[in-house]
Amino acid sequence: MTDPKLLSRLVERYYTNQATPDELAVFIHLQKSGMLDEALEAFLSHQIQKETENSSERKQRFHWWHGKTKWAASVSILILSGYLLFHYSDIFRQDEYVKVCTNAYQEKNIKLSDGSQVTLNRNSEFAYPAEWGGLEREVRLIAGEAYFEIKKTTDQQSFIVHMPNGVDVNVIGTQFNIANTNGEARIYLESGSVKISRNGSESLLKPGQLAKCGADNQSVSISDANGDAWLAWKNDMFFFDDTPLAEVGKTLEDFYHKKVIIENKDVAALRFTGKVSRKDMDTVLRILASTLNIDIIHQNNRIIMEDPEDIFQQTD
Repeated sequence: MTDPKLLSRLVERYYTNQATPDELAVFIHLQKSGMLDEALEAFLSHQIQKETENSSERKQRFHWWHGKTKWAASVSILILSGYLLFHYSDIFRQDEYVKVCTNAYQEKNIKLSDGSQVTLNRNSEFAYPAEWGGLEREVRLIAGEAYFEIKKTTDQQSFIVHMPNGVDVNVIGTQFNIANTNGEARIYLESGSVKISRNGSESLLKPGQLAKCGADNQSVSISDANGDAWLAWKNDMFFFDDTPLAEVGKTLEDFYHKKVIIENKDVAALRFTGKVSRKDMDTVLRILASTLNIDIIHQNNRIIMEDPEDIFQQTD
C-alpha cells in the first residue's frame, strides 16, 4: 500500500475510530516501516489547523504544535500500539501459532509447553502459541472437538480457549471437553471450574454440567449432563443412550467409513443403549446384532442391517 490517498484514508479511519481490526493491523505495520509519517503529519496538521481558525489562542498553540507534529504522532502511535497489542493480540500473533489439524481417520494428543494435554478429535483444528507470553495462556479451537487437561501454574496463570463464534472458556486448572460444530459450542466440565464469556456476559460452569452456546442467538444455556456421553470419544468408546439404530448406523459410517444400509424402517427405528469400545468393528456389530435381535452382514465396504424374517422371506 503506497498510494498516498489510501494512506491518508487509513490514517483518517483510525483517528475517527472507523478502522477494522485488519486495518489496524496494517496501520501498525506501515507505521513501524515509516510509510505513514507524511500521512500522519498531514492529517494532524490539518486537524490542528481546523481547531485554530476561530481563535488567536489556538493559533499560537498551532504554531507550537506544528513543530511538534512528528513527536505527537510518535507518542500517539506508541499509545495506539500498546492498546492494539492488548486488544488485538490475535491479529499480530497469527504467525506464531502452531496449527494442528486432524482428518476423518485420526485423533491427536498434543502436549503443551506448560504440561497441559489436549486430545483432538477427528475432523478438528486447533492452534496454540509456539511460546507462552503475557499474563494468560491462550489457545484456539478453530473447529471440531477437543478434550483439555489443564495444568495449574505457580502464578495461577489463566488458560483461555478462544472459539470462532465469540465464545471464550477461561480456566486455571481443570478437565473439560469442547465441541464446536455448525457454529454451536458445547462445553462439558468434568472437574474444576470454568468461566464462559460471550459478548460481555459470563457464566460459571460446575462439574457435570454442559453449556450450550447456540449459533443463532447469543445466550448460554447450562444443564446437567451425562459425562459418559460427552467423554466417550476421548476414551475410544461409543456411547448410545436410547439411540435409534439409524443414528447408530450414521455414527458407525462416520467412524469406520463403511456404508451402513438399513432398508427396513422398523429396524431403523430400533433403539440401542450401551457403551462399546470402538477398537474392533466386528465386536461392535456382534453386540448390536445380539442386543437388537437383528442380522448384520459385513460385505466389503457395506454393513447391511436386516430383520431375520426379511432374510427368511427372501430365501423362501
